[in-house]
Amino acid sequence: MKTSKIIFISLISVIAFLILISFVDIKLNSMRHQNTIVNRQALSSFKVIYINNSNLDLVQNDSSFLETICLKDSIMPRMNYSVKGDTLMVSDIRQSNKRPGYPLIRICSNDSLKSIILKNSDINLKDFRSAKMNLIMDGSYVVLNQNEKIVSPLRSLDILARNHSNINSNKFKIENLVINLQKSEAYLSIVASKINGILLDSSRVNINLSGEVSMKSDSTSTVNLNEN
Repeated sequence: MKTSKIIFISLISVIAFLILISFVDIKLNSMRHQNTIVNRQALSSFKVIYINNSNLDLVQNDSSFLETICLKDSIMPRMNYSVKGDTLMVSDIRQSNKRPGYPLIRICSNDSLKSIILKNSDINLKDFRSAKMNLIMDGSYVVLNQNEKIVSPLRSLDILARNHSNINSNKFKIENLVINLQKSEAYLSIVASKINGILLDSSRVNINLSGEVSMKSDSTSTVNLNEN
Protein backbone atom coordinates (compact mmCIF):
# COMPACT_ATOMS: atom_id res chain seq x y z
CA MET A 1 0.00 0.00 0.00
CA LYS A 2 1.30 3.41 -0.93
CA THR A 3 2.35 5.79 1.81
CA SER A 4 -0.20 8.39 0.66
CA LYS A 5 -3.05 5.88 1.02
CA ILE A 6 -1.86 4.90 4.50
CA ILE A 7 -1.78 8.57 5.55
CA PHE A 8 -5.25 9.14 4.04
CA ILE A 9 -6.76 6.12 5.82
CA SER A 10 -5.12 7.16 9.10
CA LEU A 11 -6.51 10.67 8.75
CA ILE A 12 -10.03 9.38 8.07
CA SER A 13 -9.77 7.10 11.11
CA VAL A 14 -8.70 9.98 13.36
CA ILE A 15 -11.56 12.18 12.11
CA ALA A 16 -14.07 9.36 12.67
CA PHE A 17 -12.72 8.82 16.19
CA LEU A 18 -13.03 12.55 17.03
CA ILE A 19 -16.60 12.63 15.73
CA LEU A 20 -17.45 9.61 17.89
CA ILE A 21 -15.90 11.21 20.98
CA SER A 22 -17.85 14.43 20.35
CA PHE A 23 -21.10 12.49 19.97
CA VAL A 24 -20.52 10.59 23.21
CA ASP A 25 -19.67 13.82 25.06
CA ILE A 26 -22.86 15.52 23.82
CA LYS A 27 -24.90 12.49 24.82
CA LEU A 28 -23.38 12.37 28.31
CA ASN A 29 -23.92 16.10 28.83
CA SER A 30 -27.55 15.69 27.78
CA MET A 31 -28.02 12.84 30.25
CA ARG A 32 -26.40 14.86 33.04
CA HIS A 33 -28.75 17.77 32.33
CA GLN A 34 -31.80 15.50 32.45
CA ASN A 35 -30.69 14.05 35.79
CA THR A 36 -30.25 17.35 37.60
CA ILE A 37 -32.53 19.56 39.64
CA VAL A 38 -32.22 23.34 40.02
CA ASN A 39 -33.13 25.19 43.20
CA ARG A 40 -33.23 28.99 43.11
CA GLN A 41 -33.75 31.22 46.14
CA ALA A 42 -34.45 34.92 45.63
CA LEU A 43 -32.28 37.41 47.51
CA SER A 44 -32.87 41.05 48.32
CA SER A 45 -30.36 43.50 46.86
CA PHE A 46 -27.09 43.87 48.76
CA LYS A 47 -24.10 46.19 48.51
CA VAL A 48 -21.63 44.00 50.41
CA ILE A 49 -21.12 40.25 50.42
CA TYR A 50 -19.08 38.48 53.09
CA ILE A 51 -18.12 34.90 52.19
CA ASN A 52 -16.45 32.60 54.72
CA ASN A 53 -15.06 29.08 54.20
CA SER A 54 -16.87 28.60 50.90
CA ASN A 55 -16.33 27.53 47.31
CA LEU A 56 -18.76 28.94 44.74
CA ASP A 57 -19.35 31.17 41.71
CA LEU A 58 -20.28 34.82 42.17
CA VAL A 59 -21.90 36.38 39.11
CA GLN A 60 -23.51 39.74 38.45
CA ASN A 61 -26.95 39.49 36.90
CA ASP A 62 -30.13 41.51 36.45
CA SER A 63 -31.53 40.08 39.70
CA SER A 64 -30.16 38.65 42.96
CA PHE A 65 -30.56 34.97 43.83
CA LEU A 66 -28.76 31.88 45.07
CA GLU A 67 -28.82 28.92 42.67
CA THR A 68 -27.93 25.30 43.38
CA ILE A 69 -27.78 22.53 40.75
CA CYS A 70 -27.70 18.95 42.08
CA LEU A 71 -28.27 15.45 40.84
CA LYS A 72 -31.89 14.37 41.32
CA ASP A 73 -31.01 11.48 43.64
CA SER A 74 -28.68 13.55 45.85
CA ILE A 75 -29.40 15.58 48.96
CA MET A 76 -29.62 19.32 48.36
CA PRO A 77 -26.82 21.00 50.36
CA ARG A 78 -27.80 23.38 53.13
CA MET A 79 -27.38 27.02 52.23
CA ASN A 80 -26.02 28.98 55.19
CA TYR A 81 -26.69 32.66 54.53
CA SER A 82 -28.31 35.69 56.09
CA VAL A 83 -28.89 39.33 55.18
CA LYS A 84 -28.02 42.04 57.68
CA GLY A 85 -28.77 45.53 56.45
CA ASP A 86 -27.08 45.88 53.06
CA THR A 87 -24.73 42.90 53.66
CA LEU A 88 -25.21 39.29 52.52
CA MET A 89 -23.31 36.87 54.78
CA VAL A 90 -22.47 33.40 53.43
CA SER A 91 -20.71 30.60 55.29
CA ASP A 92 -19.65 26.99 54.66
CA ILE A 93 -21.16 26.62 51.18
CA ARG A 94 -19.14 24.39 48.87
CA GLN A 95 -19.64 23.26 45.29
CA SER A 96 -17.80 20.49 43.49
CA ASN A 97 -14.26 21.21 42.30
CA LYS A 98 -14.86 18.99 39.26
CA ARG A 99 -16.29 20.19 35.94
CA PRO A 100 -18.91 19.02 35.39
CA GLY A 101 -19.55 18.03 38.97
CA TYR A 102 -22.35 18.53 41.45
CA PRO A 103 -23.46 20.44 43.36
CA LEU A 104 -22.89 23.59 41.33
CA ILE A 105 -23.54 26.72 43.37
CA ARG A 106 -23.65 30.33 42.30
CA ILE A 107 -24.75 33.59 43.83
CA CYS A 108 -26.05 36.21 41.43
CA SER A 109 -26.28 39.87 42.35
CA ASN A 110 -27.41 42.97 40.52
CA ASP A 111 -25.15 45.97 40.01
CA SER A 112 -25.76 47.25 43.56
CA LEU A 113 -22.87 45.06 44.76
CA LYS A 114 -19.86 47.23 45.61
CA SER A 115 -17.69 45.21 48.03
CA ILE A 116 -16.66 41.54 48.25
CA ILE A 117 -15.06 40.28 51.46
CA LEU A 118 -13.58 36.76 51.42
CA LYS A 119 -12.12 34.64 54.20
CA ASN A 120 -10.71 31.15 53.56
CA SER A 121 -12.71 30.85 50.36
CA ASP A 122 -12.24 29.79 46.73
CA ILE A 123 -14.37 31.96 44.45
CA ASN A 124 -14.96 32.46 40.72
CA LEU A 125 -15.99 36.06 39.99
CA LYS A 126 -17.74 36.54 36.66
CA ASP A 127 -18.97 39.43 34.52
CA PHE A 128 -19.04 42.32 36.97
CA ARG A 129 -21.16 45.29 35.94
CA SER A 130 -20.56 47.65 38.87
CA ALA A 131 -18.47 50.65 37.89
CA LYS A 132 -16.32 50.29 41.02
CA MET A 133 -15.54 47.17 43.04
CA ASN A 134 -13.65 46.59 46.29
CA LEU A 135 -12.21 43.11 46.79
CA ILE A 136 -10.86 42.16 50.23
CA MET A 137 -9.23 38.72 50.53
CA ASP A 138 -7.97 36.85 53.59
CA GLY A 139 -6.46 33.44 52.91
CA SER A 140 -8.54 33.13 49.75
CA TYR A 141 -8.22 32.26 46.06
CA VAL A 142 -10.04 34.18 43.33
CA VAL A 143 -10.38 33.82 39.56
CA LEU A 144 -11.76 36.98 37.96
CA ASN A 145 -13.35 36.58 34.53
CA GLN A 146 -14.90 39.39 32.52
CA ASN A 147 -16.55 38.81 29.15
CA GLU A 148 -13.82 39.67 26.65
CA LYS A 149 -16.33 40.15 23.82
CA ILE A 150 -17.94 43.24 25.36
CA VAL A 151 -16.58 46.43 26.92
CA SER A 152 -16.40 45.82 30.66
CA PRO A 153 -18.58 48.16 32.75
CA LEU A 154 -16.02 47.70 35.56
CA ARG A 155 -13.96 50.90 35.66
CA SER A 156 -12.18 50.70 39.01
CA LEU A 157 -10.96 47.69 41.01
CA ASP A 158 -9.42 47.95 44.47
CA ILE A 159 -7.75 44.71 45.70
CA LEU A 160 -6.57 44.12 49.26
CA ALA A 161 -5.17 40.61 49.77
CA ARG A 162 -3.39 39.11 52.77
CA ASN A 163 -2.45 35.80 54.43
CA HIS A 164 -1.41 33.83 51.33
CA SER A 165 -4.27 34.92 49.11
CA ASN A 166 -4.05 34.53 45.33
CA ILE A 167 -5.94 36.26 42.52
CA ASN A 168 -5.86 35.61 38.76
CA SER A 169 -7.70 37.37 35.95
CA ASN A 170 -8.31 37.19 32.23
CA LYS A 171 -7.63 40.19 29.97
CA PHE A 172 -10.01 43.15 30.06
CA LYS A 173 -9.75 46.94 30.26
CA ILE A 174 -10.38 49.21 33.23
CA GLU A 175 -9.34 52.73 34.20
CA ASN A 176 -7.98 52.32 37.74
CA LEU A 177 -6.42 49.30 39.43
CA VAL A 178 -5.23 49.34 43.05
CA ILE A 179 -3.28 46.32 44.35
CA ASN A 180 -2.27 46.05 48.00
CA LEU A 181 -0.76 42.67 48.90
CA GLN A 182 0.64 41.16 52.10
CA LYS A 183 1.98 37.61 51.89
CA SER A 184 -0.07 37.20 48.72
CA GLU A 185 0.16 36.93 44.94
CA ALA A 186 -1.66 38.44 41.96
CA TYR A 187 -1.38 37.38 38.31
CA LEU A 188 -3.46 39.87 36.36
CA SER A 189 -3.92 40.32 32.61
CA ILE A 190 -5.95 43.48 33.20
CA VAL A 191 -5.17 46.44 30.94
CA ALA A 192 -5.44 49.50 33.22
CA SER A 193 -4.85 53.20 32.55
CA LYS A 194 -3.55 53.65 36.11
CA ILE A 195 -2.07 51.06 38.45
CA ASN A 196 -0.84 51.68 41.98
CA GLY A 197 -0.40 49.79 45.22
CA ILE A 198 1.93 48.35 47.84
CA LEU A 199 3.50 44.89 48.21
CA LEU A 200 4.71 43.60 51.58
CA ASP A 201 6.04 40.38 53.17
CA SER A 202 7.09 38.23 50.20
CA SER A 203 4.27 39.23 47.91
CA ARG A 204 4.36 38.98 44.11
CA VAL A 205 2.40 40.62 41.32
CA ASN A 206 2.44 40.09 37.55
CA ILE A 207 0.65 42.90 35.72
CA ASN A 208 0.47 44.38 32.23
CA LEU A 209 2.49 47.50 31.53
CA SER A 210 -0.40 49.35 29.94
CA GLY A 211 -0.47 52.84 31.44
CA GLU A 212 0.73 54.81 34.44
CA VAL A 213 2.23 52.46 37.05
CA SER A 214 3.14 53.39 40.62
CA MET A 215 3.92 50.29 42.68
CA LYS A 216 5.90 50.21 45.92
CA SER A 217 7.34 47.03 47.39
CA ASP A 218 9.61 45.99 50.25
CA SER A 219 12.84 44.04 49.71
CA THR A 220 11.06 40.67 49.97
CA SER A 221 8.43 41.35 47.30
CA THR A 222 8.46 41.36 43.49
CA VAL A 223 6.70 43.38 40.80
CA ASN A 224 6.77 41.95 37.27
CA LEU A 225 5.61 44.19 34.43
CA ASN A 226 4.61 42.45 31.21
CA GLU A 227 4.31 44.09 27.79
CA ASN A 228 0.88 43.84 26.16
